[in-house]
Amino acid sequence: LFRSVQTADQSLTQAGGQFYVMMTPQDVLPAGTQRNIAPRTHPYSPKSDGSRTPRDERRRAQHNEVERRRRDKINNWIVQLSKIIPDCNIDNTKTGASKGGILSKACDYIRELRQTNQRMQETFKEADRLQMDNDMLRQQVEELKSENSLLRAQLQQHRSEE
Repeated sequence: LFRSVQTADQSLTQAGGQFYVMMTPQDVLPAGTQRNIAPRTHPYSPKSDGSRTPRDERRRAQHNEVERRRRDKINNWIVQLSKIIPDCNIDNTKTGASKGGILSKACDYIRELRQTNQRMQETFKEADRLQMDNDMLRQQVEELKSENSLLRAQLQQHRSEE
């Protein structure tokens, strides 16, 4: 517990008149001694609408306008999301889908697209591998056809020599 205590001790007055004690007031002050609260270092000004300066009003109005534009942009992007995400039409209920619901469906849809993309990449890799295998087999067939033709020609030559 930290307490600010004022004292009449001259050495403490030179240091600003305050010191902080990490004990309870009963441990620090003798019984029956009046305890003074430290003075404020800056004046207290309660926030009331009547005491705002025109500059404060302008700053507050400007801040409110910036914040309103920020919210409008976010809301517009959420509406755009709801239009491009399947089964997420904003008009599917009387009040429209909630922002959280739209964002949730958008996340689900993105996850689904990523999985589909991954499967398609794997399918394309498999198709490329099969195409390479097919090309190799075609080349082997052509080589075997050439060898077969050569062997037939040799066989024909052998038969004609007999």
